[in-house]
Amino acid sequence: MRRLATRIGKDGVLRFTSQQTRSQAANRELVVERFADSLCEALKQPPARKRTRVSRAAKQRRLEVKKQRGLLKGGRSRKIPIEE
Repeated sequence: MRRLATRIGKDGVLRFTSQQTRSQAANRELVVERFADSLCEALKQPPARKRTRVSRAAKQRRLEVKKQRGLLKGGRSRKIPIEE
C-alpha cells in the first residue's frame, strides 16, 4: 500500500489511466499491463542492507587530514604580540 500510495485515491481505489492510443480497448490492455508491472514491483522485497565498518587505515587517513587542516587554519590566526 505504501509503495502504491501515489496511485491510491482518498476513496481507497487504485487508479491507472492511459491515453496512448485512440482505442479504448487498447488503452485498457495497456493499463492492465502497467497495473501488473506496478503490482509486481511494489511486492518485491528490497535486499537486506549489509552492515560495513570503516577500515582502520581509512580512519587514520581521515584523522591525519583533519590534523593537517587544523594546523593550516591555526597558522593563519596566529597573532603577533605587540610590544609596548
